[in-house]
Amino acid sequence: MRKKHLVLFVLIVLLATQLVGKSFSFQLDLTSRFIWRGFDLLPDNNSALQPSLTYDFGDSGFSLNVFTSFALTDRDIYKYADEIDLTLTYALKTQESLSLVLGFTNYGWWFAHDFTFEDNTTQEFFVELGFPKVPFSPKLTAFYDINLGDGLYVQLEGGHSLPLRGELNLDLAATLGYNAGLYLPEGQDTGFSDLTIGASLPIKLGSLTLSPFVNYTFVFLDAVNEDNELWFGASLIF
Repeated sequence: MRKKHLVLFVLIVLLATQLVGKSFSFQLDLTSRFIWRGFDLLPDNNSALQPSLTYDFGDSGFSLNVFTSFALTDRDIYKYADEIDLTLTYALKTQESLSLVLGFTNYGWWFAHDFTFEDNTTQEFFVELGFPKVPFSPKLTAFYDINLGDGLYVQLEGGHSLPLRGELNLDLAATLGYNAGLYLPEGQDTGFSDLTIGASLPIKLGSLTLSPFVNYTFVFLDAVNEDNELWFGASLIF
């Protein structure tokens, strides 16, 4: 199985080197756990490989992202949870002190048993409002799922970069989430659901950037996750 993982990794990197350029960008994450909005999507400490490819449609403001996640351990259990998502975003032209992005994501678990679009894909709309000139560059994003999740999730995030030495910086970030019914059982309380604090260390390697990271997620709703989560990994950015 490790040989298969190595072959997959090499193929992904080779594909990325052919595609990246003026319009394409590529990111490859290796993460110890797949934590998403406080939920542990691969329980029991299972790691994941997560390639992501983005195409920028120039000055139109549109971009298209393909995000994938493949479980690296317990494949006999979690291979059916492998994920391929498509996200289309539109960045409106605004003044420099404000950013406004509209988006749509189609989440897909295409390898599920007895796959159907109704049961194994879900759709989400979102609006992101950013303030790049304000300290910590805060962003407020509202997501609404219209199928499987059937609920609202609001996220506030911000970050700060600390210069260390030369071009080396330590990037700090925090994300607070409010869950209003997204993937929550009917009748469960809604409210602030999760807080993630993290740090990453981007390292320039020619045209590539290697960014080790570590995150800790505090979970406030038992229906989301009964445990807090420590997770870490590295991102390779082309």
